[in-house]
Amino acid sequence: MALPMILSGINGALGLYSTVKGIVDSSKSKKQQSNLRRTMQNEEDAWYRRNYYGNFMDDKASKAAIKRVENTLRRNNEQERARGIITGSTPEISIARNEQGLRTMENVINNLAVADSNQDQNLDMMHRQNNLALKNAEMQQLSLDERMAKSAASNGYNLMQNALLGANWGKEKR
Repeated sequence: MALPMILSGINGALGLYSTVKGIVDSSKSKKQQSNLRRTMQNEEDAWYRRNYYGNFMDDKASKAAIKRVENTLRRNNEQERARGIITGSTPEISIARNEQGLRTMENVINNLAVADSNQDQNLDMMHRQNNLALKNAEMQQLSLDERMAKSAASNGYNLMQNALLGANWGKEKR
């Protein structure tokens, strides 16, 4: 007689305990997930700012390309000066060749700027994709949290209901 009441009470207590433990564990997990998502978003934003707003002229490849063109122009100018001394060319020819060198440098810098613009477009696309992936992961986690919360509440309610139904309210034998 007393055993069913004790078992019903234990069943109810377990239901209450599992419900409270589920709420506490879920809260801890949610905080950790929230911190992780915030960290991931901050890292993504820092990566984007570092790559998108960087100066393309400070890039090692850009500096190397400009240095190669400068060295080539310097060698060509030296050769032209030597040739001009030997052949007796006019200063206008030297000026024209210098203009050609400046156009070459301008073309190199324009090509670097176009490459930087293309890189910026690619970075924008990657940043949007990464943000979308983070938001999709968060949406899936929120959906899972909702389903788990409903399940835990339902299970806890059912255990407490079974405990209450198992008690012989008003029908106890003395």
